[in-house]
Amino acid sequence: MLSKLRVPALLALIVGVALIVVGILLPKMVSSDRPVPLELESSTFMLVDPNATVGANYQGLDETESVQAPVARQFKISLDQPADENEASARVGVTTYRQDVKDDLEALLDAQVFSYRVDRFTGEAVGGAGKVADTPVVPSNAVPMEGYWAKFPTSTEKRTYDYFDVTLRDALPAHFDREETRTTNDGHDVPVYVFRQEIEPSSVKEQYEGIRNEITDPESGEKAQLFHGGWREITVEPKSGLIVGVEEDVKDVYQIDGKEVDTLLQFHGRTDGHENQRMLEQARTIGHQRDIPKWRVALIVAGAIVAAVSLFVVLRSGKRKVAAPKGRDE
Repeated sequence: MLSKLRVPALLALIVGVALIVVGILLPKMVSSDRPVPLELESSTFMLVDPNATVGANYQGLDETESVQAPVARQFKISLDQPADENEASARVGVTTYRQDVKDDLEALLDAQVFSYRVDRFTGEAVGGAGKVADTPVVPSNAVPMEGYWAKFPTSTEKRTYDYFDVTLRDALPAHFDREETRTTNDGHDVPVYVFRQEIEPSSVKEQYEGIRNEITDPESGEKAQLFHGGWREITVEPKSGLIVGVEEDVKDVYQIDGKEVDTLLQFHGRTDGHENQRMLEQARTIGHQRDIPKWRVALIVAGAIVAAVSLFVVLRSGKRKVAAPKGRDE
């Protein structure tokens, strides 16, 4: 009977050894990190400045002076097909509008939609090129896409990352600034990392062509270029790499030889507490890693048991074969 089990036992022994090997190599074969889901419940965040400065070039041809008004800047992030385990198509819509104007068209100051490929684990733009639609009825334009924007890497580190600035359309260094602890509505303390991005005043006109990137100064008749500068703080839940809060203080002004001649927008906005909580709870849920250590132990133990039982059967059947001729001679 044992001899009949020898072949199946040998096959089982191979399977047992294979399970042990897979268990040992599992951490190298499968990452414990999870890719960001394609469908995020909280994929929109809004920065609000209740007292922004809105320049005449944003208000219409009849206006000549800047006004103070509540302004919101909204980022709508979506990940979609074509997608696989590692990459997805990212789409980021950015709209800036006045909150004190009821008519949607009159309230809108600026709208842009960016499309590019993103790494679902790191959050980094891949391929180096994307598209942006920023003018109605005009085809999308090519735009270089680098660095991070939709999210930071899974298992974010305390280091510098290049974060995309929508106005300059360029990725600029965002340095790790500090670690904080935020508490969710259900009482969980969650560590978060805050990255600070300093933006030296830079010419937008030199970055790309745009309808508001240059004006004619009415006093001198000279061309004035749009300059963008300020700072930004991005708060990240490090396990998931998801952004859970943003604050920025930016100034877009027209300059001639370093002298300011007009303002387009001065904006100091931040996401509110309710929105931060919503994004924090989502990040905490997504941030749970795959339980690779438990699977590793389970595979090794299961493989060891299968291998031990199979080896026992093989050895017993081998002894039986050797002992059988001796018994017939007697």
